[in-house]
Formats: sequence, structure tokens, C-alpha cells
Amino acid sequence: MMTQLASETPTARGARSGESLRIERVTKRFKQGDTWVEALREISLTIQQGEFLAVMGASGSGKSTLLHVLAGLTWPDEGHISIDGTDLSRLNDSQLTSFRRRRIGLVFQAFNLIPTLSAADNITLPLMVEGRRLPSAELENLARRLGIENRMHHRPDALSGGEQQRVAIARALVTDPALVLADEPTGSLDSVSGQNICRLLRELHEQEKRTIVVVTHEPTVAMWAERIVVLRDGRVLTEFATRDFSDAHSLAAHYQDIVQAQDDEVAR
Repeated sequence: MMTQLASETPTARGARSGESLRIERVTKRFKQGDTWVEALREISLTIQQGEFLAVMGASGSGKSTLLHVLAGLTWPDEGHISIDGTDLSRLNDSQLTSFRRRRIGLVFQAFNLIPTLSAADNITLPLMVEGRRLPSAELENLARRLGIENRMHHRPDALSGGEQQRVAIARALVTDPALVLADEPTGSLDSVSGQNICRLLRELHEQEKRTIVVVTHEPTVAMWAERIVVLRDGRVLTEFATRDFSDAHSLAAHYQDIVQAQDDEVAR
């Protein structure tokens, strides 16, 4: 369980005000054979700083493509993305790489840790590649914050799946990013470890006002967010607040009702 840190600590600097992310009419196409497929279709979305958002959708809905576009890992064919006041379309490749490293924290389903590095070195890797160092006290504070203070000298193969994901989250936070993006962060974990990671993300949001976007197809994961955006066929189908639901089962039923209503509308 995480404990509250003082507001002046490095890992608590995520508290900000205003918009963290603005997406305006973003479209992304991929070529499949002789045809072009629109993975994203004129998506517009605003996320406030300090908000915890979940993007839900079935496989092929465009949710992972959306995350990759938000992270600057691929360029949209149309539209604009602004993160923390910076329009990504105005950055060249070198500037975008630097911006992503400093201002966007990425958490992947497969952890993406370097197997030959210790947990401590994996966490500080984004700083090391820029020739920067994290003071030992700040690293210890961050590790304690995520409950891995006794695992810092271990390599990934000596860590459980849940511990590896906590290391990955610490790595995402080490630069004090404006935005944390998590792509199916519980997909490689058992149900208990998965829920512990969801609880950790929620606590980071509540205690540090981190702006977090989680991509998932699981209602049990999406329930931890404040707001859910539903994607289908590359479009925003609808959005709703999680506070309106008592548990993940009722949320899942609502999600299925939305999808079924869309199916019925298409069939007419």
C-alpha cells in the first residue's frame, strides 16, 4: 500500500491545473493490401490535468492505435494532438523523441524492462540516456512509494509480474511526466496482481493528481478510472463516468448495452 508523500517531493509534482491533453479530429490510416483502413476516424477528446481516463473497446476498435498516436510513436494522418500545451505536430523527430522521454510516461502490457539491468537501473534509464542522474534519496522515495524498495537490486527475471509492472510504472514516473499512458497494464498479470496495479494507478491519480490514460478491454480495469471513453471502429462511441456504477459487473452490463445498441442501429 502506498503512503502519502509531502507535496514537495519529486514524485508529487504531477499536480497541475487546466488541460493536459487535447485531441482534435485525429485520423489514422493503415494500408492493408490494396486498401486503406481507418484505424482512427476524426477523434476529438479533451483530458483535464489530474484526470484518470480509461479507453475501452474490443480488439480492432482503435484503442491501441490511439495510445500510440498520443505517445508520439506514430503520426496521425490528420488532426492535432496537444500535450501540456505542446502541439506534437510542430515537433520534428528529434524534438518529439525528447518530448516523449521527458513529458510522457509509458507503461506497457509486457513491461518492456531491460533484462540485464537491475530494477533501479531500469527505473532511471530515461534519465541515464540524457546524461542525468536521480539523487539516491529520490529514487528510494519513489521505490518506497510503489512498494518495491526491497527489490531494487534484482533483475527482472527475479521479480514477479506485479513487481515488474511496478518497476515499469516507476520508470514512467521518474521524469515527472505531464501524462502517463498505460496500454493494457494488467494484461500479463493474474487477477489479484492486476487489481493491485489498478489500485496503485488510482492512488497515484488521487494522491499526486497524475494525469493517467489507460487502454483496456476489461471492465474490472476501467472501473478504477474516473471517466470511460468507448471506442468502436476507430470512432468515439460514447463516454460516461464510473461514479454512476456500483461495481465492475454493472459497468460491464452498461458497456454491453452500448455495444448491442450500436449493433442494432447498424442492422436497421
